Amino acid sequence: MRALITGGAGVVGRALVEELLLRQVEVRVLTLPGDALAKTLLPSEVEIFYGDVTDYNSIRPAFDNIDVVYHLAAILLSTKDGEFDRINLGGTMNVVSAIQDAGIHRLLYVSSISVTYPVLTPYGKSKLAGEKVVKNSELDWTIVRPTLVVGHGGGVEYNMYARYVSRFPFYFLPGGGKSRKIPVCSGDLVKGIAAAGLEERAIGKTYALAGSRELSMAEMAQCILRQNKKRGLMIPMPWWVCKKLALLKNFIGGKRVSAEQALAGFLYDAVPSVEDAKKDLNYHPKSPF
Repeated sequence: MRALITGGAGVVGRALVEELLLRQVEVRVLTLPGDALAKTLLPSEVEIFYGDVTDYNSIRPAFDNIDVVYHLAAILLSTKDGEFDRINLGGTMNVVSAIQDAGIHRLLYVSSISVTYPVLTPYGKSKLAGEKVVKNSELDWTIVRPTLVVGHGGGVEYNMYARYVSRFPFYFLPGGGKSRKIPVCSGDLVKGIAAAGLEERAIGKTYALAGSRELSMAEMAQCILRQNKKRGLMIPMPWWVCKKLALLKNFIGGKRVSAEQALAGFLYDAVPSVEDAKKDLNYHPKSPF
């Protein structure tokens, strides 16, 4: 079995490489041209191809002689108009075309739990549009939707939140941090992703990949502070103040994130069931806290 991982030199991608190698899968990675660190960060037995998913001709050779594609390459943060659609949607369209042209049948698409929010951010819209491309491809597809990723090499969103609540002796939380999440340990996440791409029962299905413990954003902040042996005073902030001043954008992400995206995670719950993943993928996550 030979797998191609797009975005395989990223944080989650590198962990997935290790997991697939443990499962005796040969691994090829597609990473951006000019990524000088890929060769030093990835195991020596991993084959590396360079290409940009927004440029079909640059990625097409990476798909030859591959059995399954894990499509991770995406952009999470941007304030540039059209960037999410260009990379997350357009890149997925190119990947699907390359899979079809190479005669591959199996595709694992890493989406996001944010596609289930009642109001979508531009990022969420681009990932949901990518899901539709995958579902209409006539490939043997599986989609996974990770929640907030925590742990060694944890996700960008969690790391920004952890830095934010730990930075000062106090921190503001929109609505008092009442929105609820089920954060997932990065190690459990990559096991779920790996299994979903290899398991025949997963074909044509969509799985949420979450942890085992439901927490409010306020409770999560306290967990973060305890882990870092710090104390902090949470100051609830009314929604109308947050939306008007967009303070969280400046405190959390600065220029990399829009005010809309900074607030979305505080506004909506993300507490999906993982029962289908447990049944089909032998997925038994623990809490990262």
